Amino acid sequence: MFDYTGCECKSCGKKFTSEDDIVVCPECGTPYHRECFKKEGKCINTELHESHKSWKETHEEQKTGAVCKKCGNSLKDDQLFCDKCGAPSDFFFSQGGKPDEAAREETPNAENIDRAMENIYPFMINFSDPLCGFNPDEKYDDTVTVRDMGDFVGSNTHYYLPKFRNMRHLNLKLSMNFPAMFFPELYFAYRKMPLAAVLVLILRTIISFPAMAISTQAMFEDEMYRTMLTRMYPYISEFVEKLLSLDLTHGAFMTLYNFTNILEFAGIFIFAGFANYIYYRHSLNKASQIKQQALSSGGNVSFALKQGGGVSAAMLILFIALEIVMQFVSVAAVFLLV
Repeated sequence: MFDYTGCECKSCGKKFTSEDDIVVCPECGTPYHRECFKKEGKCINTELHESHKSWKETHEEQKTGAVCKKCGNSLKDDQLFCDKCGAPSDFFFSQGGKPDEAAREETPNAENIDRAMENIYPFMINFSDPLCGFNPDEKYDDTVTVRDMGDFVGSNTHYYLPKFRNMRHLNLKLSMNFPAMFFPELYFAYRKMPLAAVLVLILRTIISFPAMAISTQAMFEDEMYRTMLTRMYPYISEFVEKLLSLDLTHGAFMTLYNFTNILEFAGIFIFAGFANYIYYRHSLNKASQIKQQALSSGGNVSFALKQGGGVSAAMLILFIALEIVMQFVSVAAVFLLV
């Protein structure tokens, strides 16, 4: 059934909503509110009756008047970019003060302009389209298309798809990811990459161990805190005394502490710069596997990609809990090693 929502009633001029009671002329198909049609007593769209046209045909012609000159896709009159190939529309050029086709032919540097615009087209972002205006059928490899990658990424495609395009076309591996800069293990967990999250969590815990030992020693140097804790847990008194007897701020241990600090800072910039590329490679490989499995089993590819990809709040919460546990494990390890 045709959806008249947003179309105008010929009688009152108001746009139809999904709740309206709509009737149509049996001859030309012009829609009316039921009360409006009763008030008029007949169809008042005489132009259609005289031309023997239908309202639906005329409506579709008006709606799809503009077309993309690059791929022929139908566009809305006020659409800036083609939602199929991403090329700018005539309306885009008119709004940006760009010359139309006739003026471009008269421009001395028209060939250079055409070449420059052709190079820019693939990287223009249409924020009204979840796929950024990129061609949905463009392939990343033999299996995965832009549409597949959009389904797999799920949320925040306007951030990831342009970066993925740069990585594919320009071979760029470096891009900034601020969540991964400060919480790389949580970022990977949220993006359903548990193996990477576990490895990063273990690595960061090991690197931060010297700092944990020094901070734990400094914490127990506070007499009031030490007294309170040893009264609550008398069995740790011996470990506390041994820890306080160690000189952790000089010698080899301090050298180790400084070295791990350098590693920690290096890790911050490495994860910030390459997390997107790691996610790109993961998405490409995982989406390819999911798509092949869905095709071989006769399942819905889009649904399978959305289920297998996207984000996971549950996994994020799990790794937040694991981080807290690892903090306790690190403190326990400090006591065990003294």
